[in-house]
Amino acid sequence: MDCITLGYYLSVDADVNHVNIKLNMANENEKPVSLIDVGQKLVGHSKSAEFTANRGLVVELFPFIFEASERMSARAVSRFLKEEQNIRLSAVTITRALNDPKKSWVSFFQSVESSAVVIAKQSRSKSFQFLFLSKAEWEQRTSLASEGPVTGMVARGVRALLRPEWVAADKVIREKWFSIGLATRLKAKPYLEEHLMTLADKF
Repeated sequence: MDCITLGYYLSVDADVNHVNIKLNMANENEKPVSLIDVGQKLVGHSKSAEFTANRGLVVELFPFIFEASERMSARAVSRFLKEEQNIRLSAVTITRALNDPKKSWVSFFQSVESSAVVIAKQSRSKSFQFLFLSKAEWEQRTSLASEGPVTGMVARGVRALLRPEWVAADKVIREKWFSIGLATRLKAKPYLEEHLMTLADKF
């Protein structure tokens, strides 16, 4: 008899009152499942699967959730993210973040904190007041447009060479902080003031 792997199950026939034993036989040389294949299929599936929110997602989206919550319920925000953006963020998680706005704002701010510190240290006031300017005001103060097209371009080039840390920090602040509406940033100010004062004291 060939070497076989035997698996069996019992089938009871009530009418004839006897047990039939059936053998399921598999050749032991049958190609085993490759765990590498399984892993590659898993990765492939993950790339096409629905994006599942990770722990930090609610922090990254918090400023926008905070603003939207003035007009939408947590359930409506959760539904929009799932149906329109294919992002799963439960209403419970959203509600928890909104119920502790100070913690949520500080957590979000920490993603831009190092950049904000670089700019604050190099500002005349040595403060974080620039965070609560309008985007247009920030552009006016930092674009060097008042120097004229040619002179301004030269001045920006010099700044990039002499103050690369500031230029990199400015890019982060523009993208992550000034993308938040001014009204929302002003509402966040009371929740951030204590944290910002602690940072400023270290200058």
